[in-house]
This record gives sequence, C-alpha cells and structure tokens, in this order.
Amino acid sequence: MKITFKRRGVVEGFFGPLWSMSHRKALFEFGAARGMNTYLYAPKDDPYHRERWTEPYPRELWKELLQLIRQAQKLRIDFVYGFHPGKGLCFSDEKPVRTLLAKARRFYDAGIRTFAVLFDDIPSQLESNLDRKNFRKSLARAEGTWLQKIQASQPGEWKDIEWWICPSYYTVDPLLARVFGPFEPNFLETLGKYLPASVACFWTGPSVVSKEISLSHVQKIARRVGHRLLLWDNYPVNDLSMRDELHLGPLKGRDPKLPRAVYAYLSNPLLQETLSFIPLATCFDYAADPTHYKPESSWEKVVRERFGLDALSHWRTLRSFCEKSQRAKKNSRSLRLTTGERQKLKIAYDYVQEHRSLKWARELRPWQQLLQRELNSPHQGQVTRHQP
Repeated sequence: MKITFKRRGVVEGFFGPLWSMSHRKALFEFGAARGMNTYLYAPKDDPYHRERWTEPYPRELWKELLQLIRQAQKLRIDFVYGFHPGKGLCFSDEKPVRTLLAKARRFYDAGIRTFAVLFDDIPSQLESNLDRKNFRKSLARAEGTWLQKIQASQPGEWKDIEWWICPSYYTVDPLLARVFGPFEPNFLETLGKYLPASVACFWTGPSVVSKEISLSHVQKIARRVGHRLLLWDNYPVNDLSMRDELHLGPLKGRDPKLPRAVYAYLSNPLLQETLSFIPLATCFDYAADPTHYKPESSWEKVVRERFGLDALSHWRTLRSFCEKSQRAKKNSRSLRLTTGERQKLKIAYDYVQEHRSLKWARELRPWQQLLQRELNSPHQGQVTRHQP
C-alpha cells in the first residue's frame, strides 16, 4: 500500500513580489497532474493577508481571487485562505475575532472550508499589558485560546470548517529566538493544552530552512504539541537572506516515512514563477509517493518535459553553478572552478542567452550575470555578493 500525505501541495508564504494570478492558475494545472490537492494562500506581501488583514479585499482584487478559487475547485485542489493577524494584535480584544470571521464569511460563501491563522514571525513575547495579565505572560496560551475563541464564535452552520495554526514557535532552530526574542519554556506543550483538538499545527522541521527532516523528529514534535502536524517545508523558497540564491535542484533529505506523523506536506516555492516548476515538481513527486521517490530521476524528468532532452546537460551545469555559488557564499570562500567546468558554463551561458526572450531566461538573468562575471574573471575570483 502506498504511503502518502493526506494533503499535498504548496504554501505561497514567502516575502517578496506576489506571484501573478496567471502563474497561480498554471501552477494548479501543473500540480494537480502530480498529485497536488492543497494550496495555502499566504503571501507575506499581500497587504490584505498581513499588514491590513482586517480590511476586506477591494472589488477588483476579490474578483481575481474568486477566479483563482474557482480554478482550484475545478481541479479539486482545496484552496486554503491564510490570515496573518499577529502583528500588534491584542489577544484579549474580542473585536479582531469578529473581524476575522466576517472576512472569512466571504470566503466561506465562495466554497472555502479550510482556514489558517498564522502567527509566524512576530515578537516571541506578549506586547499588551492586558494580554500579559490575562494569559499569564504566555504567548502560547494566547494563541491557543484565540483559536478557541474563533471556533466558539463561528456561525453555527459552519460544521465542515477546518482550522489550522502556525504558531510563533515553529521550529527548534535558535535563529528564531535570535530574530524574535527568547520563547517561553514548553511553548508547544502549552499551545497544545489550549488549542482546540481539531486544529492542526504547522512546523518547518529542525530548522527554519531544514536540510533534513526525519520521522523521529516530527514524531517528537507531534507528541509535544499533541495535535496533527502540517509540514511547512521552506524549500525551494529563496526570499529574505536567500534572495541571491536559486534552488534549482531536487528536494532531498526528507524521510520517506514522514506521512506516518505528518498530516499535510506543503512546499514554500521560489519567487521566480517559471523556474519554480523545476524544484516544485520534485516536491510533488516526493509528497505523492515518498517511499519510491528518487530525487535525481524526478529532477531529470521535469527538465526533459519542460526543456527537452538536449537541454538536460545545460540545466545540470546551471544547477551545479548555483549550488557551488551558494556553498562558497555560506563558507565565505572563493568559488573555484576547473577549466572543464568553465567550458561547460560557457556553453550553458550561451544556451540561456539564446533563449533570453523567454520568461525563464529573464528570471535567470541575475545569475546569468553572475556566471558571466565568473567567466570573464582572469583568475579564480571570489564569489560576488550579488543581490538579484
């Protein structure tokens, strides 16, 4: 029997320019053919998702969203809408709950039955004096209780609604505390105590951007929080500090047994629309059949399908260049290339240049320029601190 995740797909959850509606629709077609059945709409730079989440979508934007929802429904993809209310939120105030449910009503009437409440990337401590008093200085308790309030206040006829949460503490990575402040001890246990039993919880793995995710790790987290886990996998995303990186390779390091402890597997994609199809195809292949997933075979298949067999060697070279550049940057070392590698890079550069009018080549331009500078360097120069 094939072991797979109940929910498989994409979380559009990055910081940066929004994807176009046409690309999202193309992604649905692409993903549905590979087993995608879930899409979480949560782009950080959509103001009506985060900065101005209390405001309804203006008429024209709502019409576009509605068309996107219809496309997802047509392809049997569950469109999940994400709210990001955490910035400046007073958890003790009842009005934000009513505001959220009023906004959710419009989506419910459009057929949406799954919503996510996202508290990622906000301060790790309660900011309101009233909240500190009411929730005993516990952000975890406040977030869990807020989901209780939502469920208790939702319309009585909403019997088929599923709620998700992304807690502020979504990985054991110390980076989180360095950026947002130290978290309270036993955050997950406290969250799980107050979170309604039906609410599933997001997690990104042992790191914000996890190199590997094991079954034993997610089982440990599931025991701590006591709720179904949703895996928000930050691959192949390249926002924020990774904006000068391009993750073209296949998904690796994911335990084939993860579905035993994970309810949903959602990939956070590249900002580059067309190039994102390459790594995302491998994420879809893994999610659909983790046991039999073969990273390199999956990667070669999507490259052949999208660019042809003759282009495979060029994409191997481009992928290798991006990976070597990233390793050199992280290790603060110079990029060292052999004569043979430089020859392959020149051929790959010419290939991209030949297709420069196509969208994928335009998306590659910053890395093509980096490649060109490396080729023009008279010696083994250092990696350029390039910001695409």
